[in-house]
Amino acid sequence: MSEHLDLAAVRRQKIALIVRARGSMGIRDLSEEFGVSEATIRRDLRALDDGGVVVRTHGGVLVNSNVMVDLPNEERKSVGAEEKRRIGEAAIEMLSGDEVVFLDAGTTAHAVAAYAHKKPGCNYVTTSLGVANQLQAQGISNFYMIGGAYQPVNDSFTGTLAISALRGLSFDIAFLCCSAVDVHKSSISVASEAYSQVQKEVILNSRRRFVVADSSKFKSNAFMRTARFDQITGIITNVELDEGTAAQVAEANLELLLV
Repeated sequence: MSEHLDLAAVRRQKIALIVRARGSMGIRDLSEEFGVSEATIRRDLRALDDGGVVVRTHGGVLVNSNVMVDLPNEERKSVGAEEKRRIGEAAIEMLSGDEVVFLDAGTTAHAVAAYAHKKPGCNYVTTSLGVANQLQAQGISNFYMIGGAYQPVNDSFTGTLAISALRGLSFDIAFLCCSAVDVHKSSISVASEAYSQVQKEVILNSRRRFVVADSSKFKSNAFMRTARFDQITGIITNVELDEGTAAQVAEANLELLLV
């Protein structure tokens, strides 16, 4: 049963990306694209519509231009590269050097991993293949790779295998990526239904939880909420964040680090 749910989550993520790229799609076209019945596509579109990701129409679907859908990691690495570099270095500098650290999947987590050589005594854990490769390239020997069902959008692993492995671990600190930071709803969210379950498990098993997100993430919505502000410790973002938004974060009693 859980395997079918994982497959549905992956398919819905791909549907959202296709609709965002093309602007609209018909049910029949989506059915042929994914090799599933039109009834299955209708269920997928109903779920995506309920989440505000797309807008259903008679016989098809339109993109919801107000909602952010993640592009593949390779397409996102160049977006805000300098800001992410500063965020990544600041995150590593927070560590004393002997913690168990979870590094999330996402381009900002890659930026954190790029400075892991400054704190080689930490034990790093990740679900991201790209982050693991980066740790290995820096000569970090004490890191752990969590496997599961591969998600090409953010180059990571999700599903029941990943969640089961995470339940047996405990983290001193987790650096979390997200698709959106909603200061009005006091929450963070991601675009992937499958990855949201992984992130929720990490949040439950971490003593301190810091969101690493550049200021552009404070302006959009995403599909799945993974945490309320009262479930995270703080946010590390770039100094270009506008003063009004920064004030709202401070009012939520979160540690805010601007770099």
